[in-house]
Amino acid sequence: MFELNILNGFKTVGSFILYKDTLAFMIGPDNTGEKLGVMRLGGHIEENESYLQTLEREIKEEGSIEVNFLNSPNTFYKRNWNDNNYDEIIDEIPLDIKPLIIVGDKVRSTAVFLSYTEKEPKPSSEACGIIFLKENEVKRICSEKLRLRDFLDSGGKLIQQKEIDYNMEMYAGVHLTFLNRLIADNNNLVNRFINGKLI
Repeated sequence: MFELNILNGFKTVGSFILYKDTLAFMIGPDNTGEKLGVMRLGGHIEENESYLQTLEREIKEEGSIEVNFLNSPNTFYKRNWNDNNYDEIIDEIPLDIKPLIIVGDKVRSTAVFLSYTEKEPKPSSEACGIIFLKENEVKRICSEKLRLRDFLDSGGKLIQQKEIDYNMEMYAGVHLTFLNRLIADNNNLVNRFINGKLI
């Protein structure tokens, strides 16, 4: 069950970033060095930093861009990323910009926001690469054993900053997995966002 004091426990924040008809994600080797993780841009909130300041800083550090944040008309809540179900938050969320999803509890929580940019994201020295996903590519990464080479050979777009093994298999991080769940559920809000109708 969602309680407003969960908002005080934000430790990390991130954003789904719409660029033209694609979503921009970071890509890079996981801790084992055997697979390529596909993750949202974002990171840890530093001391005396607001969640919006963190988002702006992290996105600039990782994607070399500034974005426009969208106030999500609906917010979803999960106790943890492994929960199969999610709830729509009915309570009024006292944030200037409302996130698409909040996950966690009053001790530690995270939020993912919606944003868009007209400037092409480019990986900074902190990121191995930025991958640009269309809706069908989100589904493929979440449902198939897909190598980066397969993605690129089928017309996928990548801008890399560091060397990446194209033969490595890609896997969806928890944020992309949840986005895919909303797509599979034919969620109206996510459909509108991906199609640029929230801008």
